[in-house]
Amino acid sequence: MILELFWGIVAALPIFFLAPLFKKYFSVKLLAATILIAIAFIYVGFALKEDSVSDIIIEVIAALAFYFIAVIGYTKKPQLIAFGILLHGLWDLTHHLISGLNANPDYWPIFCLTIDVIWSIYFYFLFKNQKGNV
Repeated sequence: MILELFWGIVAALPIFFLAPLFKKYFSVKLLAATILIAIAFIYVGFALKEDSVSDIIIEVIAALAFYFIAVIGYTKKPQLIAFGILLHGLWDLTHHLISGLNANPDYWPIFCLTIDVIWSIYFYFLFKNQKGNV
């Protein structure tokens, strides 16, 4: 578990340096929304690997829920994107405990939860402290 936490922190940190660089080309709000959508659809890939129709349907529905959170957050309230990223981290943790999906690696829940918590805090305070097109 310590190793997953460590590598989760290491993997999460580049966003602190890359987000300001990307701001030159597109808003951080768009970056955060895109991240939320992308991380949600990772489980669709895991479900496709398992080749179970019921798992695929569940994962697509969950990914679409995160997609709508990202879109609503992008258009209405950016902090909702940060909340969605945090919610995804909780999805990672509970998903691993209750799902029959075996395609995701054992280290995945803690690793991904760590990244999601760090990113959600970062984006939340970034959006809270800035007005307009972030």
